[in-house]
Amino acid sequence: MDLSPLTPADIPEVMRIERTPGYDAVVGRFDAEEHAAQMASPTVRYVGIRDGDGLAGFVILQEFDQPTVLLRRIAVRHVEKGVGTRLVRGVLDWVFQTTSAVAMRLDVAVGNPRARHVYEREGFRQYDADTVHHLMRIPRERWAELRGLGA
Repeated sequence: MDLSPLTPADIPEVMRIERTPGYDAVVGRFDAEEHAAQMASPTVRYVGIRDGDGLAGFVILQEFDQPTVLLRRIAVRHVEKGVGTRLVRGVLDWVFQTTSAVAMRLDVAVGNPRARHVYEREGFRQYDADTVHHLMRIPRERWAELRGLGA
């Protein structure tokens, strides 16, 4: 299950995953038109892990042209299957191996400790918070250290 770029044909399945019960409070969702607009943007990337003919999970990356890439959304079809960890790890590797990004950042909902645990395990650290989100970041150097690549 490798990362693959998503296309407009994947939008219905992306929307199905976003609408998994309970995700509205922690993941967020777009309508089809917003997904299409995001996919058309030169500064946004959609990638996913396929499972047969469907998606096991997906990631939306924004600000792809900036030094710090925003991991805007990550969602998986079935939790507790390791897909989220594979997505996070795969996206980190892909971004840091193929771009000049100096860091990645994300916001994780305060009420989503499972996701925060995955992000921390993969090297993200909290740099700020508000009443709704933990703001987390991983610099390229931390990623390289965790992969045994040195700085």
